[in-house]
Amino acid sequence: MRLIDADVLKPKILEYVKALERIKYCYGYDTFGKYYNGKKSAYLNVANLIDEAPTVEERKHGHWIEHPKHPIGDCSVCGERVPIYSGSKKYKSCPYCGAKMEGVNDG
Repeated sequence: MRLIDADVLKPKILEYVKALERIKYCYGYDTFGKYYNGKKSAYLNVANLIDEAPTVEERKHGHWIEHPKHPIGDCSVCGERVPIYSGSKKYKSCPYCGAKMEGVNDG
């Protein structure tokens, strides 16, 4: 999945609609009118789909709050206690909230 900025994308699509209107009048309506109207309709449909698309929350970032005497840690985002060591490796994300673990370790 790739997060995009819909507030930037939609105006760019609507710019194409305006450009199509200018081009259509350069060539004359009779010659290419139906073709440009079809393209305009497609661009407007895409702009509406952007408005209707579900909003995805950005991935949270946190760190493990380690306990000095035990191989467990609390997630700084959701607070869940997690055995943070699997063998000799730390978990890179919280299994409860999905936060990417990076940055400062408290302990």
